[in-house]
Amino acid sequence: MLTKIEKIKYEDIKDIDLGAIYEKSKTVFRVFAPDPKKIELKIGKNFNNPRNKKISMKKNNLGIFEVTLKGDFHGYFYSYIIDDVYEITDPYSYASSINSMYSIVCDLRKTDPVGFRNSEVPKIKIDDAIIYELNVKNYTADKSSNVKNAGKYLGLCEKNRKYHGFSTGIDNIIDLGITHVQLLPIFDFFSVDEASDKFFDDNNYNWGYDPELYFVPEGSYSTNPKDPLNRIYELKKMIESFHQNNIAVVMDVVFNHTFKSYDSNLYSLCKYYYRLNEDETFSNGSGVGNELASERSFVRKLIIDCLKFWVSEYKIDGFRFDLMGLIDIDTMKIAVKELRKINPNIIIYGEPWFALSTTLAYEKQSLKGSQKSQGFGVFNDIFRDAIKGDTESFAIGYIQGDFKLKGLLQEGIAGSLSNDSLVGFTDQANESINYLNCHDNLILYDKLQISLSNLDKIDDYVKLSMGIILLSYGIPFLYEGNEFNHSKKNDRNSYNSPLFVNAINWADKEINYGIFTYTKDLIALRKSLGVFSNTSRENIKKNLEFMQTESDSTIIYKITEQKSTILIIINSKDQIENIKKVDLEKFLGKNIDNIENIFSKEGKNTYKIEIKDALTIDELSVNVYKIGG
Repeated sequence: MLTKIEKIKYEDIKDIDLGAIYEKSKTVFRVFAPDPKKIELKIGKNFNNPRNKKISMKKNNLGIFEVTLKGDFHGYFYSYIIDDVYEITDPYSYASSINSMYSIVCDLRKTDPVGFRNSEVPKIKIDDAIIYELNVKNYTADKSSNVKNAGKYLGLCEKNRKYHGFSTGIDNIIDLGITHVQLLPIFDFFSVDEASDKFFDDNNYNWGYDPELYFVPEGSYSTNPKDPLNRIYELKKMIESFHQNNIAVVMDVVFNHTFKSYDSNLYSLCKYYYRLNEDETFSNGSGVGNELASERSFVRKLIIDCLKFWVSEYKIDGFRFDLMGLIDIDTMKIAVKELRKINPNIIIYGEPWFALSTTLAYEKQSLKGSQKSQGFGVFNDIFRDAIKGDTESFAIGYIQGDFKLKGLLQEGIAGSLSNDSLVGFTDQANESINYLNCHDNLILYDKLQISLSNLDKIDDYVKLSMGIILLSYGIPFLYEGNEFNHSKKNDRNSYNSPLFVNAINWADKEINYGIFTYTKDLIALRKSLGVFSNTSRENIKKNLEFMQTESDSTIIYKITEQKSTILIIINSKDQIENIKKVDLEKFLGKNIDNIENIFSKEGKNTYKIEIKDALTIDELSVNVYKIGG
């Protein structure tokens, strides 16, 4: 039987402000806590003062404790004392002390870089997105980056940094041509010591999928983590730097679980925040100890309030949901609706799976297929594994020679649409995030190293993979360093491995610069063609067609435009293929005596070729031709 609190509807509470609501003349403190009988606000200028005031809070019929203090409390430390037993931080903290020990009242306007609050955000359509995932620390922590503020928010603001003449840091991202950076967690996480003198310790590294304070930036990435305002200001500066270069910023969010369980601030306030088994142990679909009950109104409110806060206060342009399968589908739908009111170009996507069994009803789980026509996307692991094999083992995919996977490749190229000829899971192609790897598991170069019998042509396989991803319908997604063969030393789960494993070594760019220019050319080609920007089912069904080929190692498809036709040929075999002219002309429905090659194994081209009897295709290559126009 539902309790009184569980019967409360999200619509009835969504406009109630929680947290420390600051004004210069007063601050209102509100916290949802239906279980405790008593909560006291503890507040003072110095958190070490044992005589800091304790002020009783009053509870209303919604289970919300509240108190209003007159005066200017900006910069004051505060916490909540629960039933004279537990002292906790505020789940709605907007600022905190170092290592998340105390919440801090904050006038957020004092954290803005000059002009930030009124600055414009990039207006990049979702269909045009090309996503690049990176970790703030990884990207500039290595000495080879030549960045002054190495591994910090400000490190990604520094331009004109080079390694042996090759651009590093943000200049590499700008030069590559991507549209969106996806940042591994930048909210406050508990798994590292934020102290500056610990930053480069090998045992003080973590990706950050260990949430503590959802509304607060991670302090270890700031140059002065002891200053509560510094981390906020510097994160805004970093976001501003990307925006000034027309690059949108996507935030990785982890609402499926919290780092702490029984000792978390949320559980101390009420068990309601978590999914529990019948014996009151935690449901553990996350695999790390607990799950947030997103389907409950106040938890849904926490999630949506948090998302809206990051968009409104920090100008975040999108969200990637960790283990999105554990976020109920109704919360996802509401989040999309609310966020698009703020920014119609917000991009939202996530992992449509989870780790272990969950108490969340199957029909409420956000899995592949549940995103259909709901305005958000999902990672396409089917396409990923079909291209180059699974993420953990020696198993091979299409590019390494398992040509039985051709049908899955064509399905992925077509945006994984569910239609008459292809069995996919999307209603339109922008619901599919097409990727080779993300931060998890073996990244591309390491996967190829263990799955190829001969490494002499490993660069060709890298190029082949990149070509397939960037010349398919859907949203392409790259991981930091994929564009120059970054390796994580075959570490399958480097979430807490040292920087020696995780950090970008910019010497890799110098050594593998040909891969970088090839990827850069592919991105420029995708943008210039424009054909992948129309992701509707109707457009793809009308204008995309695959050619039947004698060899399963070859995929040939055309995309028809008003004045010209784009012909793409993928040869995944380690030998030259000759495509008969007569077969091509039958497929294209036109004479091809004169055809323009605009992309090949070496990158972009602009030359005409004359075909006599057959079109010769290089081994292990992606080729693009323009016919007419």
